[in-house]
Amino acid sequence: MSSAIRIGLLRLADSAPLIIARNLGIFEKHGLDAELIVSPSWANVADGLVWNGLDAALIFPPLAIMTALGHRGREINLGPGIPVSRGGNTVVLRGQLIPSFLYTDDITRHRHFGSWRNGLSRRPKLAVVHLYSTHFLILMDFLRSVKVDTEQDVEIVIMPPDRMIDALADGEIDGFCAGPPWGTEADLRGLGSIVAGSANIHPGHLEKTVVTTQRWEQSSPALLRALQAAIDEATRFCMNPGNSAEVVRQISSSIANSGLSLPSKATEQIMPYQNNPNAMQFDFSTLGADLSINWMVQAMQAQSWLTPANMKRLYELGWLTPAPIS
Repeated sequence: MSSAIRIGLLRLADSAPLIIARNLGIFEKHGLDAELIVSPSWANVADGLVWNGLDAALIFPPLAIMTALGHRGREINLGPGIPVSRGGNTVVLRGQLIPSFLYTDDITRHRHFGSWRNGLSRRPKLAVVHLYSTHFLILMDFLRSVKVDTEQDVEIVIMPPDRMIDALADGEIDGFCAGPPWGTEADLRGLGSIVAGSANIHPGHLEKTVVTTQRWEQSSPALLRALQAAIDEATRFCMNPGNSAEVVRQISSSIANSGLSLPSKATEQIMPYQNNPNAMQFDFSTLGADLSINWMVQAMQAQSWLTPANMKRLYELGWLTPAPIS
């Protein structure tokens, strides 16, 4: 008999291991009846975890942490979960042939950003997928690296990642930081240029993890082991170069046909082992893979999101180790 689990996710290429695990019967093989719920926004995912609409979610650590701490209405026990993906986020600015922001000095980067901003004749509006996201933290690091006043010189807005391409095309936003494949899609359509991202700001960082609710975990001690085994098997499938075309086909299929309706060409270009610094990765055994979220927590503290009491709670939940001496 299979155990039911409802897992929330968004239309992103790094959701591939979960799509593969469901479509190829890997969840079922490990005794799980997995329902993948494609949510319209990260806020919906967080609310699903808190208010019993979901048993688990593929999510980035900052939002999981802030959800656990009660920022979606009530506290909920969410630990660090099962790591799934690394990197893959990109910063996109409107236009093509934008001078490089990489491998130049601070003054040059600031001048290049100023020239781009002046070409807009307005204060740039930049989108991120959620306030409590790795994307927001990476965008802040990028803006600081080009000596931009993040309060005065730009406007930050929140938008689901799969809306950003149309918003950029319609002039609603002037750039964004989002996960794969949306930065590559903007570049392929000639709407924007990838100017930075995970690869050069926080290489190899933990991006998505599958967190589960305590309510679901406690229904059977074996469930977490089964979920881990299923995700590990699906991850190995996705990391095999010989399976790349099949993974792209599956996640590019329509949602009605068990896919995510992703643009196939852009998705193909950011698959693991592509010669692309912005390619997503699912392998945590390679040299340089880092499960540490210390940089995220430090950045969250700098944003005044976390109090000393919050930090103690993160140790209790297992996000940070070792536990502080009381």
